[in-house]
Amino acid sequence: MHKSAPFIRSVLVSLLVVFAFLCHVVIAAETPSEKTSTGWLIKPNHPPVSLQMQLTGQHSLPLKTVNAVLQVRLEGEWKTYWRSPGEGGVAPSFDFSQSTNIADVTWGWPAPKRYPVLGVDTIGYKGVTNFPITLHLEDVSRPVVLKGQLTLASCTNICVLSDYEIKLNFTTENLTINTPALFTYNQALGAVPMMIDAQVIENKETSSTISGFRSYWDNHKQTLIVQVENKLGWHSPDLFVDSKESELEGVSFSAPKITIVGEQISAQFNASSWAGKVDLNKRLLNITVIDSELAVEFVTQPSAQAIVSEPKTFASIFIFALIGGLILNIMPCVLPVLGMKLSSVLSAHGVARKQIRRQFLASSAGILSSFWLLAAFLLLLKFSGQALGWGIQFQSPYFIAVMVVVTALFAANMLGLFEIQLPVQAQTWLATRGSSSYLGHYLQGMFATLLATPCSAPFLGTAVAFALAAPAFELFIIFSALGLGMALPWLLIALFPAAALWLPKPGKWMNSIKIVFALMILITCYWLLSLLSVFIGLSVTVAIALLFTLLLLILVGKKRGKKVLLIVLATILLSSVAITIVASLTANRSGVALTELDWVPLNRTQIELQVKQGNVVFVDVTADWCVTCKANKIGVILQEPVYSALQSKGVIAMQGDWTLPSESISKYLQSYGRFGVPFNIVYGPGAPQGIPLATILSSDAVLAALQHAKGQ
Repeated sequence: MHKSAPFIRSVLVSLLVVFAFLCHVVIAAETPSEKTSTGWLIKPNHPPVSLQMQLTGQHSLPLKTVNAVLQVRLEGEWKTYWRSPGEGGVAPSFDFSQSTNIADVTWGWPAPKRYPVLGVDTIGYKGVTNFPITLHLEDVSRPVVLKGQLTLASCTNICVLSDYEIKLNFTTENLTINTPALFTYNQALGAVPMMIDAQVIENKETSSTISGFRSYWDNHKQTLIVQVENKLGWHSPDLFVDSKESELEGVSFSAPKITIVGEQISAQFNASSWAGKVDLNKRLLNITVIDSELAVEFVTQPSAQAIVSEPKTFASIFIFALIGGLILNIMPCVLPVLGMKLSSVLSAHGVARKQIRRQFLASSAGILSSFWLLAAFLLLLKFSGQALGWGIQFQSPYFIAVMVVVTALFAANMLGLFEIQLPVQAQTWLATRGSSSYLGHYLQGMFATLLATPCSAPFLGTAVAFALAAPAFELFIIFSALGLGMALPWLLIALFPAAALWLPKPGKWMNSIKIVFALMILITCYWLLSLLSVFIGLSVTVAIALLFTLLLLILVGKKRGKKVLLIVLATILLSSVAITIVASLTANRSGVALTELDWVPLNRTQIELQVKQGNVVFVDVTADWCVTCKANKIGVILQEPVYSALQSKGVIAMQGDWTLPSESISKYLQSYGRFGVPFNIVYGPGAPQGIPLATILSSDAVLAALQHAKGQ
């Protein structure tokens, strides 16, 4: 027994070693070693595509998340797809149902590009693309097994659908930072469009340059229109639309038709579905906007009310400009100059046709010159980053002061208070060339144009908006068309000078007519002078007006006698009363004086808040120098039944005053493709995106918009 003891002891030790080894094998089998990268996975039958998924080591225990990055390499012209592949293709998918301790996997999508293939619009990626992945754990203290099948479509002129087995094992306590993987993950995260929302934009809580967005669904045309405003302007933007709503599965969107107007783009998409007609009204849509150094995404609910017109071609805009310029001749702003125009026509009787033609060509040249000067002025503002708009020169006291002096001189000249005498040699030189009045006709044309700029006529707003967003050459072409349109009546007389000879012959009655014309311009002078009160104060303005009136009456009494003096005095008194009435805006056709509406200052945040509360908001963007604005107010807004409708319960009257420069109002106007006043729009539960109204208001249009906006 004693001799066998060492042998027995060695046998027992050997058995213990074997037992320990077997236990280690069993434990190792039950607890797999950690694996934080799949390595590059390549299908032998499809080598142009390879991918790998690896953990970054970055994790959050409170959030129960671990970050990973999926890298996809595609050779040559091979491409894969975005989450919404477009009209063709299959989006990548990942089935992780075989995983352990994984609650969810979220996939970040970098900004995609468009790849048209045989007339089919597809959306996706080429080359190397990195997708940021976030793993959401059920329990951070337990081991994690990510196991599943990644399905990836890749296409050139053929398409291949490949499955890749993904398997990672780890515990959060043993994770260490993988620096290369973390760098790639951060790059991938930076390529994912930033999510923004309307409230953040209104409160200016984001560093994004996007300052507003809205959308509209036209069910009849099956088109979606999206408007986006970017404070830094646009270069070559593209927009993508998709949705997480299951009801919209199978809906595809065409490449957008994009129109750029200043800081705003309007993108029009055609929607289609294999299931038939599409209805996107009030559906939640994801809009992804990509531009130079910009990638953002937002969620929007399209309204059933149009907010913009369809994109216009350059040819149609040119025609709009011609019509808008022609209509300017009969707008209220130009009526004071009508006297000078009629005087020119009447004085043409008995003059040689050649001279008539030259006089009216000179007037047309003056009109065109003014429009070119305006175009140059607006281009200068555009290049310097200033706000643009039609009539913004009336926001300058210096311009108004010059116009006051010019109108006063024109009126005094037509009253015969003075004449500009040229040297004898100059008069002789001009006389030998037919007439010395060409310069006067030219200045009349320029003057008429400058007085026309506070008016916004039909067709004019569309043309000006297009021009201000266009390159310099196109801007000058559009403004030339505006000038040609306004000069068209004078060009026709220049083309057919015999038409001027059909008018009555000049006589003594011409002196009386000239006085009437002079008084029309004089009224304009007092109106312009009243606009200066905003800049220099009411008392100073009244003092200037009294001094000018006194000087005028003294000169008229000496030069024209008591009869003309009484006529001028009566005109001054009547015009003063009229300007006072217009300024107070209490006139009413029914004879009942109406008090001013209780206007609320324009505020976009308040508009959205009031609409959410079920109220209707009527917005009036106006200016003291805008004659059309005053006409709309006196003729429609302060007249029944519109006046009572705007004072009814649940209706908010909101006003933006553009008399003085205002960046916020300029941006508000430009967000609707407008660059001038008046501008009126109605919001409500039935039209949260707004119902823009025509430049010249009508009672029926305002009442119809208010009713539609109520959504009843």
